[in-house]
Amino acid sequence: MIDPIHKISLRGHRPFGVRLYLAIAFAGVALITAGLAFLLVNETGQQEADERLDEIAAGRTFSLADQVGDVDAGKAQSTLDVATQDGFSAWVFDVDGEFLTTRVSQGVAFTDVDGGREALREALNGGRYKQALPGGATVVAQPITRGISFEGAIVVQAARPEELQSAIDAVRGDRITALGVAVLVAVAISFLIASAITSRIKRLAASAAKLSQGQLDRPLEGTGGRDEITDLGQALETMRAALRQTFDALRSERDRLSAIFDALSDAVMVVGPDGTVRFSNPAAQSLIYADGKVAATLIPWLRRASRGGSAEHDGLRIGERVYTLQAREIPAERAVLAVVRDRTDELRREIAEREFVSNAAHELRNPIAGISGAVEVLRSGAKDDPEAREHFLRRLGEDVERISRLTESLLTLARVEAVGEGGIEVLDVGIAAEEAAQAVTPPDDVAFEVELEPDLAAKGDRILLRQVLIGLLANAFKHTPAPGVVTLRAHRTEGDVILIEVTDTGSGIPADEIGRVFERFFRGEEAREKDGFGLGLSIAKRMVDVMGGEIGVESTPGQGSDFWVRLPVAKPAATPVA
Repeated sequence: MIDPIHKISLRGHRPFGVRLYLAIAFAGVALITAGLAFLLVNETGQQEADERLDEIAAGRTFSLADQVGDVDAGKAQSTLDVATQDGFSAWVFDVDGEFLTTRVSQGVAFTDVDGGREALREALNGGRYKQALPGGATVVAQPITRGISFEGAIVVQAARPEELQSAIDAVRGDRITALGVAVLVAVAISFLIASAITSRIKRLAASAAKLSQGQLDRPLEGTGGRDEITDLGQALETMRAALRQTFDALRSERDRLSAIFDALSDAVMVVGPDGTVRFSNPAAQSLIYADGKVAATLIPWLRRASRGGSAEHDGLRIGERVYTLQAREIPAERAVLAVVRDRTDELRREIAEREFVSNAAHELRNPIAGISGAVEVLRSGAKDDPEAREHFLRRLGEDVERISRLTESLLTLARVEAVGEGGIEVLDVGIAAEEAAQAVTPPDDVAFEVELEPDLAAKGDRILLRQVLIGLLANAFKHTPAPGVVTLRAHRTEGDVILIEVTDTGSGIPADEIGRVFERFFRGEEAREKDGFGLGLSIAKRMVDVMGGEIGVESTPGQGSDFWVRLPVAKPAATPVA
């Protein structure tokens, strides 16, 4: 009985739950976002600083233009020498664009200034020019006037001072370092939080993988704690326990069904649409080909069952066997369940029983007819004639004896059929053979030889074996004319088998009759001339079958016959066996 799955209670307040993990993670993300925003603001501030430096450069240029405009053209160079310094280069031009100062200022040639010519043209046209260059430099151009008179133009390239650039680079490096540290800290925090969450989930996943592999005996790992992961683990653990009980019940039911199917003598198969056998019990192996498909004779009937839901047949012939088929469709599996029973032996038994009854009636008809005729003759007056009376009484006695012997043979056969294989034990073959040899009397001028290997223990029944040997010896003596030899021998052969033989030097058995000598009521041409019913060898064969052995005959017409019995070897008992 499978226990019901227990309801899992979820706790409402947890001091350290997954939500707290997520809160910490989001807080870390917020801090990182704030840091990035801070860096972005600082970058904006740096841009503003650069713009402020550009304005300062423009202001100095305008101031220097006023100073140069207040002096003569010849003093323009001396004015620039006083005003310029490293990082601040200036050039003065007349109204025609000619240099009033040197072409090189503070180590910078005017021709190397990006946009210098454009700035000069703008200034000579009376306009002001300011352009920031890559690398932090600024080009500024300003017209030079003296009063209201236009005197020329001044062009300035102002670079960022090295001290300021170094400070800016240092700040930028600090920002990058701070950014790197912030990222590392955020990664570390995220890793720790993720590890704390995922390590237990991984343990649960590993345990769940074991469940999928059918390992249901060990409790799940990762179910400790007081959070939602614990609830998940407890749910999986409860599922594991329920699955274990369910699979145990299914396994027990499967073993029971498997034992039933294995014990069935009928073939049971589940066959797919293409004839492939999906399931079969041991009894069905003879109906399955090497490629895993069912015998071709069954396929049309299985298809009929697939189309119509069921199909039956009482006499399907496959090879030399006859089968009964019952097939039912299994819609859920798109297959057909087939139950096939081998009726060959059953039909043979029916035929044999009919023949047995017919032969027994035939054998009884003759002596009964003789008895009836003798009685009628005696009643009609023959009883008053001493000679006739003696003749018919002798015939009555012979017919009664014949009926008695036939009845005894039929009863013996019936008793053997009723005993079956329940009385098998360990027997001493030598004792049974000697008893059989003592029970028969050889005819005159027929030698009888006994050759027995010592300590022969076989599986069987001593009384049945003795009866078989008596019948074989009596049959050999009957068909061996004088002078002749009948030999009884027993010895052990390879394969743990004991071979018992009764050989004679008689007339032998014709080739066309040797295959029928063990049939009930069968008598050959020579046997018909002698007294008998044809039951002795059939009874002997059934006795040997009951003992789990084999019986057979080899014969050459005119040279004699060799009847043999094979019994399985048994280990000798510590004390004498029966």
